[in-house]
Amino acid sequence: MRRAVMAALTAGVLAIAGCTGAPDDPVSVATTAGPATRVDGPDPAILPTASAQTVPTRVAEGVVPPTNRWYSALAFGDPGLPVFPKPLSFQTVDGGFTMGLTRPDPQENAILAPAVADVTVTFDGASGAGEVVEATPVAVTLATGPAQVTLAQGVPVVAVSSDGGGTATLSVPFALAGDAVATATVGTTTYGIALDRASVDGTTLDIDPGGAAQIFAVPDGGSATAFAAALGPIARGADASYALGEVATTTVSYAPEPTVVAVPAARAGGLDCGLGSYATIAGQYEVCAASSVSWDVPRTDPAAALDLSGITDPERDAITAALAADAGAEPELPADTYFGAKALYRLANLLQLADALGEDAYAEQVAGTLEEQLDLWGQASGCDERAERCFTYDATLRGVVGLAPAFGSEQFNDHHFHYGYLLYAAAIAGARDPDLAERIGPVMDLVAEDIAAPGTSDAFPVRRVFDPVEGHSWASGLSPFADGNNQESSSEAVLAWNAVALWADLRGDDALGASARWMLSAEAEAATRLWLAPDLAPFPEYPHGIVAIQWGAKRDYATWFSAEPSAMLGIQLIPGQPAAMAYLDTVPDERIVATAAEAWGAATPGQFADYLLMYRALAGDEERAAAWRAAIALPDTAIDDGDSRAWMLAWIAAAD
Repeated sequence: MRRAVMAALTAGVLAIAGCTGAPDDPVSVATTAGPATRVDGPDPAILPTASAQTVPTRVAEGVVPPTNRWYSALAFGDPGLPVFPKPLSFQTVDGGFTMGLTRPDPQENAILAPAVADVTVTFDGASGAGEVVEATPVAVTLATGPAQVTLAQGVPVVAVSSDGGGTATLSVPFALAGDAVATATVGTTTYGIALDRASVDGTTLDIDPGGAAQIFAVPDGGSATAFAAALGPIARGADASYALGEVATTTVSYAPEPTVVAVPAARAGGLDCGLGSYATIAGQYEVCAASSVSWDVPRTDPAAALDLSGITDPERDAITAALAADAGAEPELPADTYFGAKALYRLANLLQLADALGEDAYAEQVAGTLEEQLDLWGQASGCDERAERCFTYDATLRGVVGLAPAFGSEQFNDHHFHYGYLLYAAAIAGARDPDLAERIGPVMDLVAEDIAAPGTSDAFPVRRVFDPVEGHSWASGLSPFADGNNQESSSEAVLAWNAVALWADLRGDDALGASARWMLSAEAEAATRLWLAPDLAPFPEYPHGIVAIQWGAKRDYATWFSAEPSAMLGIQLIPGQPAAMAYLDTVPDERIVATAAEAWGAATPGQFADYLLMYRALAGDEERAAAWRAAIALPDTAIDDGDSRAWMLAWIAAAD
């Protein structure tokens, strides 16, 4: 969610288990169950405490505020904004909620699936929007009057339960269609209510003490009775785990009994499907009876350097000459959490190149600047002394906030984008200088914990931004949007988990390192599946080969900051980090060439030209040679502030 704060001004259930396998063991496996608790994480008490939050918060005492989730709008800001547990939409109303089945509407520059208010439920004696009483990366439970309302990704129902019993009014009359199911049709969609110690009489829903009612949309090709018969109790005892071997595996387990799940067709293999399907903005979802769902993605390992072993002598000479110019230029470094951290990332890559090329003088020069800057960012008491290059702890939203903030980072927007740059620089410089790593370690540990804690604690949520079901992160902290949460830069998200893994290895934090490797692998796979090489065959009305922003309710060919085609693709490539080469190279050559050509246009673009050339270099020898020639001639003004000519040339030379 980049630049979202500017746009905004203008316009339990599932737990994640930690991994204890050794992070450098390629066949280590983690299958721990139950909620993960971080008992040995870093203590934020070393930082100054500050909170500038004025946003309304609807979170019960004892619940770690769930920023950066697909459902964050239920916990923060003005009530009534929708959230999107595919294929449904859900939003609160006074004393209850409204929900409906979304359907994709592909257009020239977006694939839309906006909220649908087909069935509204209001509880007798209830008022307001409810309060979040359980929150995990996958699911949320709201307390509303006498009822609790549970949403969980992968379970296509809105589940209502009541310990003491209660009565609700339905906006449309339901009629019994079997012993324990009632149905109603709204427009072209049939809805069902599976009843457990509950009854329906027209527009009145009565729930006995300890009873439940689970509301669902009947799938295409399915029936309400078959769906209700397969649906078990509310899946509050669910959990997700991961395994790291030759692949990275995610497993979501549902309990106490098998339930009904809606999964992408690619994940339906081996499940008991046949209950129908739903059309979504991500393609067809199959409806299955299952107690768990597992899927594999290719394992992406962290990387801290380019492989320059195969470059030619002329390439080495050109890179060395560019390094001399880049290292010799010492512009004033920005002081905010995004551009400031990005500048340190750039220096870290220059340091790596200088070491790899044996250019000791340049290495020491760059290392000195990095050390000076990282010592500022890594000073625990820094924000007691200055208003920039330092961190505070927000005790309200339970996280680390850097000063000066950028793009709404004080509202927890884009933390993984910003902190990934900083942690990468810290890992590179710290591996070279153990004394520096020791000095800045306590603060950088907290920066990593803010975005990537491998378990829940009172101080931080587990994996704040990462969504294990979607396989990618969400960037908006408070998600104040009618289309749900969003993520623009898939590549900066991948950088974040590469950086966390490198930092965790340096600090010997095996739990954090293994968790980061899982997120790195999942995010890299999602970057190709959803952004760079998506299957768009079901949406011929959408003519583009990429998606620039992924939302809960739409897929956009747009960015927060530019309408130029170069921005659409470039923001999925920035900053050309070492770990990106492996997953970007899985995109078919013809897809790279076609989307890079659309992004480039008729003339050298004013933004991201360097990253477009680096991407083209992965598409075969001819494209690599053409990219090299264009990179040599590229004006300095066309090189991104997180990149350098030396790094651009080194990347192209290292590309296969």
